[in-house]
Amino acid sequence: MTDSPYIPVAFFGATGGCANACLVHTLKAGYKASALARIPPKLINLLLSQGIDQFTIDSNLTVIQGDATDIAAVKRALVPGPNNGRMVSTIISGLGGSPKLQLSALTPVTLDNPHICEQSTNVLLSAIRELQSSQCSQAQQKPLLAIISTTGISSAAEDVPFLFRLFYHYFLAVPHQDKRKMERAIISSMDTTDPSDRPLRGGRGWKTLRVGTEDKPAVGYTIQRADVGEWIFEQVLKTGAEKWMNRMVTLTN
Repeated sequence: MTDSPYIPVAFFGATGGCANACLVHTLKAGYKASALARIPPKLINLLLSQGIDQFTIDSNLTVIQGDATDIAAVKRALVPGPNNGRMVSTIISGLGGSPKLQLSALTPVTLDNPHICEQSTNVLLSAIRELQSSQCSQAQQKPLLAIISTTGISSAAEDVPFLFRLFYHYFLAVPHQDKRKMERAIISSMDTTDPSDRPLRGGRGWKTLRVGTEDKPAVGYTIQRADVGEWIFEQVLKTGAEKWMNRMVTLTN
């Protein structure tokens, strides 16, 4: 990478598995990045535990403290200080809520914030529009946006194995409703790719993944957070998502 102070990529939800794994690959490859975090020390400790040294963090990562539903904080992550008013060219979002059990026969599983994906995505899209309309960003192209979603909510082909469907459509009704609203918000956004992943476990390498699209999904049972993050780094961040622009992508082992 060059020694330019410009930060090309912003991360949201970087303390979560998939986005965090992508951030690790991004920093290891020498890219500069910004990341919005409610608790910055939590993010720093996660990176240190995965072999990212303090020098790399200090040199290549700008952490902005704030909430993804706060448009002012989101704007600071999209236009970090070293960029001198320029917006990042790529955005990686892996935001989501924490699951919570509740006494309900219809919706036994909910989220700590059942609308977090919808709310944060709408705030992110609003922040992008406002920054683009500002004088300092008028000549800049719309950034590439990659949002990590989930399977089991496709309106096209079924992307979940038969034996998983009861679990997905019953137990995850509330989280999936939030993800559907998030996806509707981003479908109208240009320069977007949306990787949908499976239930997650350990990592085997992004080249082992099977990749599909919404019309012809890759159907499987599990995938690894590390592999999803590496795939996004290799196929979105490094290449500009040339092959996957404006696509819903499904990933599985």
